[in-house]
Amino acid sequence: MPTSFQEKILPLVKENLLIIALFSGGLILLGIGVMQMTGQKQAKIRFESGTKVEGSPVAKIKVDVEGEVIKPGVYELSSDARVQDALISAGGLTSNANRKAINLAAKLADGQKIYVPAQGEAVMTSTTGIKGITGLVSINSGTQAELEELPGIGPVTAGKIIDNRPYGSVQELLERKIVGKTTFEKIKDLITL
Repeated sequence: MPTSFQEKILPLVKENLLIIALFSGGLILLGIGVMQMTGQKQAKIRFESGTKVEGSPVAKIKVDVEGEVIKPGVYELSSDARVQDALISAGGLTSNANRKAINLAAKLADGQKIYVPAQGEAVMTSTTGIKGITGLVSINSGTQAELEELPGIGPVTAGKIIDNRPYGSVQELLERKIVGKTTFEKIKDLITL
């Protein structure tokens, strides 16, 4: 048996000696290349400690959400929250909610009440959705036209109120000299944040 194996293989090896030699040489060169690549020192990555950047704490506001919502109540939200955020916090709208009566994009103010009416319920509306909800004009999100409806507030003063937003309290209108004392006394019960 051993002779028959040698008799079969030996002639094949002799005929294909060049191919076998080239293939073996290629494997050797490939092995050398791989060893050189893995043997190279790689640059070490350095992590440098930097200064920790701390953002300013996000101001919080509280809003009262009532009416046709799943979980009515008072919710704490970030100061840049919108009506939509308050409604999400309240578990969403009920199936009986009048969705068309609500401006989901209206900015919220601290202490604001959001009332979601039922379908068929009479609703006061405004472009921001805030005056209709609270009955007050928001100095942080009221429109030029809404601000001009206030006694003693004309186009120039309404523009000043808008240009100097945001406000942390209604008193800031007086403190920042946006309105005078007399005008402030006229509007203080008609405005909100």
